Amino acid sequence: MVKHRKQSKKRFSQTVAIVTAMVAVLSYQAFQKEKTAPNNSQQQSKVIKSAKNSKHSATVQSGEQGNQDLLAIQWDGTLDGDIVHLNGNKATFTAAELAQTFPADGSKLNPVNGLALSPLDSLGRSGQGNFIASKASMDQVTKRPSQIPKSVRPSGWNQNDYFNGTSWLGGTHHNPQVTLGGSKQALWNKSHIVGYQFFGMPTMVTENMTTGTRVENAFPGQLVPEDDIRYAIKQQPNITIRGQVTPIYSGNELVPRGVHYMAKSVQDNGASLDFNYWIFNVQPGVTIDYSTGASIIQ
Repeated sequence: MVKHRKQSKKRFSQTVAIVTAMVAVLSYQAFQKEKTAPNNSQQQSKVIKSAKNSKHSATVQSGEQGNQDLLAIQWDGTLDGDIVHLNGNKATFTAAELAQTFPADGSKLNPVNGLALSPLDSLGRSGQGNFIASKASMDQVTKRPSQIPKSVRPSGWNQNDYFNGTSWLGGTHHNPQVTLGGSKQALWNKSHIVGYQFFGMPTMVTENMTTGTRVENAFPGQLVPEDDIRYAIKQQPNITIRGQVTPIYSGNELVPRGVHYMAKSVQDNGASLDFNYWIFNVQPGVTIDYSTGASIIQ
């Protein structure tokens, strides 16, 4: 009996030793895999992670009526609340819309394959931009100029100017400094509708610009969807991304209240990328007159 107990105890000790060794090996392998594999969350910016983790969401209809419904969404006054996820953060492209390619026709509105801009409306306001982003289109982009040309002037950029049916004339530009990210920055940006990084110089036209706050344009703002698209293409170079950006105006106001930004990967029907953002054109501590672009620092 004593001998049997000793043998059982010995077998138990051997079993524990084997299990311990296996756990140690598996833990080491997992550690090595984690250490050598790319960490997607670390590769993406903190701004992108913040937006992806956002709890702000809303449900709206698709189409023009849905875009106007976005005006009823209330901003919560925080930077994190600048971006709202719509439709479960899923784009609402139809199959036909997802298949569009936007071939170039040599005009300012369709200057290169994959980019389609809208003409200025009767009030001189820029409209919806549609595009197909790809590695090929991004590889053609040259270094961005340090400044956007003064001739590129979206509605609301100058005070007391006027639209002559083709372009904005006269007026003066007032661009106060605001505190953001621990530094002073200009309140107003010439905010690309379709980002420069996707097609380069053809995007540097009034029809592709809005008068946007620094928050709307870059922090977190449209930098988030643009980086989302760039990151998806970097991870999957063979895919293309169908994008649509729609500035939303209230009535006859010259400055948009925000932009509706959707994008979806085409070849895998959204498996690589699929998002639906409403981005407020706001700035903490600033009261904006969207009719003219005038602002008051609180």
